[in-house]
Amino acid sequence: MSDVNAFIDAIGKDVNAALTPRIEGLVRDFATALIQDVFQRYQPELAGELRTRIVSDGIEVVGKGVRLEVKHRDTGALVSSLDVPVSMKIRVDPVSVTLTETTIALDLVR
Repeated sequence: MSDVNAFIDAIGKDVNAALTPRIEGLVRDFATALIQDVFQRYQPELAGELRTRIVSDGIEVVGKGVRLEVKHRDTGALVSSLDVPVSMKIRVDPVSVTLTETTIALDLVR
């Protein structure tokens, strides 16, 4: 029985050595072609409003009606959309300004 096992093991190793690189190449080619096809077929777009305001320790960004839309590139027809809630705060460290040799002009408007 050990001869049969050795025989099957040797054939398995040879098949793996010969076919695995070919299969890996095919899989990479397939994945590349699939990704290219998807990007040629569909066009993602963001829709909605982003509002920013300055707050005490940073900048606040809030979205209103923000959604990701996927459309057909050739027709512009909507395939699907996804609502994307946006509410974030970007912290900004305190900033100080030092002025040297500066002239300031003030205009008075009446």
